[in-house]
Amino acid sequence: MESKVVFRKDTPQTNALLRASKDASATANRASRALGLTVTYIKDGTVYEESAEGTVHVIRKIEENIVAPFEIKKGLVLRAK
Repeated sequence: MESKVVFRKDTPQTNALLRASKDASATANRASRALGLTVTYIKDGTVYEESAEGTVHVIRKIEENIVAPFEIKKGLVLRAK
């Protein structure tokens, strides 16, 4: 009896999705600039806002150390009601 392949790599599909997302974001960026809208983006943990003229303003920095309200350990049973 043959065993079924449970997992297969979808690298062609992933690469196609990455290409499509890059093209879509570049098109949206060009359209926003043409309409005179501001573009907001995140780079290196900082939120920037760039105007259509090219001026860049720092909005805020993103916190990297997020504290969880409790510690989750292996074997912990979570119950949702």
